Amino acid sequence: MIRKILVVITVALWCAIGSPLAGQETETDVTIHVVQRGETLFRIALRYGLTIDDLSRANGLSNPNNIQVGQRLLIPNLEEAPQEGIIHTVESGETLQSIAAQYGVAIEQLVSANNLPSMDRINVGQLLSIPQPESVPLSTQTPTAVPTQVSSENVSTIIHAVQPGETLFRIATRYGVTVNEMVAANDLSDPTLIYAGQQLIIPGFTPPQLTVDLPSQITSLNIIPQVLVEGQTGIIRITTALPMTLDGTFLERPIRSGVSQDGLQHQILVGIPIFTEPGLYPLRLRVQDTVGQSTNLDLNIQIVGGGYGREAITLSADRLALLDTTVEESELTSMRNIMSAFSPQRYWAEPMGLPAAAPVISPFGRRRSFNGSPFDRFHSGTDFAGGPGTSIIAPTPGVVVFVGMLDVRGRVTIIDHGWGVFTVYCHQTDQFVAIGDTVTTGQVIGTVGSTGRASGPHLHWELWLNGVQVDPMQWVRQSFAP
Repeated sequence: MIRKILVVITVALWCAIGSPLAGQETETDVTIHVVQRGETLFRIALRYGLTIDDLSRANGLSNPNNIQVGQRLLIPNLEEAPQEGIIHTVESGETLQSIAAQYGVAIEQLVSANNLPSMDRINVGQLLSIPQPESVPLSTQTPTAVPTQVSSENVSTIIHAVQPGETLFRIATRYGVTVNEMVAANDLSDPTLIYAGQQLIIPGFTPPQLTVDLPSQITSLNIIPQVLVEGQTGIIRITTALPMTLDGTFLERPIRSGVSQDGLQHQILVGIPIFTEPGLYPLRLRVQDTVGQSTNLDLNIQIVGGGYGREAITLSADRLALLDTTVEESELTSMRNIMSAFSPQRYWAEPMGLPAAAPVISPFGRRRSFNGSPFDRFHSGTDFAGGPGTSIIAPTPGVVVFVGMLDVRGRVTIIDHGWGVFTVYCHQTDQFVAIGDTVTTGQVIGTVGSTGRASGPHLHWELWLNGVQVDPMQWVRQSFAP
């Protein structure tokens, strides 16, 4: 089933940006609302045309006054909830363009929906009605390609689900096809009109298949998505007939497998490093039973480019020394030593919450230039706006494994979530946890600051998977639980 996320977040911005992130997830007729900072159950119920009792019953809440930031609430009877009515309060520094980008609508729609006399004049505190896109519903689709079971049979079609902000040119470039080929394959009348969640056929792109038949010990093998993306997380799920152990290599890195309690369900999470060249890469697996007998399995996995953009950053003179590559590499070596550990206990279950009730000001993966340098670095996390003292929130349970000061990342907290998954919280002012603490979803672990190599106050949030930095927002949109 395809999961969709519809974003309805209204937060204070300290600069004009355009990337909505959290609020409500929609799956068919079920809506999941992610509690934001300052929200109450009454306010959430009012938004969806429900009562507090409706929400309490649907979510088994014994105390309606006790909800936590990041908590996910089931919104019943979505079809009876109002389809309009998202109201945004204009904050200092916002423009009509940034608000339109935040909600994924055209400026003209905002002007028309609110009877604005001019595109250039909005006032702080003004209430704006946010319309739905004119022709199609706005949604964000997490998997880049539809999950497909791997077998020896040929699969001739790849389906790409459009991500927010993607263009047809960017998608075509990722798969090595032309825009005209995409237009013809999908019968598009206007190549500029695609929408988030739309499924597009990738013409002439055939995913690689297994080089050998599945051995008898393996009853199923699924790769999700079927084509992996630079900078993203992929899943390899394997079911065995008997309790087995798995190991192997991919991208010259060792394979780590999480195992369910029955020993039959195995899940391998793979992170695709930034700057991985598009192409076919061998995945080599070894399946071993309890008496030491093993079987090897080879797969070819296709990797495509992430299509990340660029941005230029200006640092103050007193922080230019932190651009020294020696400083960067020393810090990365220390972090890899921490992030290469593998805990067999998995603490996370559902998609992660947000680490701050604030908008994104810089997404993961962008190539970066500092003070006019070449675009030879990349953004290793996601940046959230926030003034000094803004709360930083644990997005999912885990164990704190590092609290301290680093040169580039400033005051840092690192949380181990199990199965090789770590999250990192950088540039903090305050830190409220210690090494060894077990944190829960929604727990405040620190506050936003500008320590380290920062051009201003913000939270830089990273997610590491088996020693590889990957897009953390994919973990907010998508569940990686078995």
